[in-house]
Amino acid sequence: MKIGVVVHAGRDRSVAVAAHAAERLGGDGIEVIVAQESDDFDVATLRGIGTPRDATTFATDLDLVLSFGGDGTFLRAAHLCRDAGVPILGVNLGRLGFLAEIEVEDLDAALDVIRAGTFTVEERATLEVSVEDDEGRVLQRAWALNEVSIEKTVRQRLLSIEVFVDDTMMQRVAADALVVATPTGSTAYALSAGGPIVSPRLSATLVVPVAPHSLFDRTVVAAPDEVVRVELSGGQPSGLVSCDGREPVELQPGGRIRASGGGRPVRIARAGTPDFYRLVRDKFGLR
Repeated sequence: MKIGVVVHAGRDRSVAVAAHAAERLGGDGIEVIVAQESDDFDVATLRGIGTPRDATTFATDLDLVLSFGGDGTFLRAAHLCRDAGVPILGVNLGRLGFLAEIEVEDLDAALDVIRAGTFTVEERATLEVSVEDDEGRVLQRAWALNEVSIEKTVRQRLLSIEVFVDDTMMQRVAADALVVATPTGSTAYALSAGGPIVSPRLSATLVVPVAPHSLFDRTVVAAPDEVVRVELSGGQPSGLVSCDGREPVELQPGGRIRASGGGRPVRIARAGTPDFYRLVRDKFGLR
């Protein structure tokens, strides 16, 4: 086997746990490749984990990728691995850990499953996203595992936006932001904005306004093949669009985003039997 590692290099504990896992895997003859995502990553630190490889070729010929950090680290790993179809197993060294589900105390048991090759793989839906200017020119094509968001840039002003589903104008919204999310992303930004918790086994696209100044403030749930179009009304400051919290794109008034399901899935590895509802209960301390 050849296993990749994506690590939150700014956290000493993440690096130490990743090095422990790599040592155990290497002892069984498994080659460990570690992602060098930018020049800011210290090469000596990465070499203490495995063989560094540039992000552009990182996922090539890997059987599995382990992420060490929080959900943000897992999302970085997803964006490195999706197109290559490499499954990802997340080790949680952050806070909630909805994506990075393996806790550190369960890591050794998970490594045993990996070495035995008995892990399972679950596919998660993604959104295909295009960002366009007021003349319809594409500024960016991207995708999201959790969500695409459009947010205001001026603190004292609300965004004025129009939401369309398959070219039918659904609503006009004045809000701090608007989130278009997958079921996987329902427990992330969308949840903090008051959206519903949705099983990742469903196929759906959630449209969630953030702090809306409107009597109608409900989440809209669209089918994955329905195109959600969000237009930034004229006569206001620009907005910022980002997918999974990655580097944002500025959107001028009159511009729009289009988002729809059906993109290539992200493959998530499981070292045990998945139980989404127990995960929700445990992460939020529900009893």
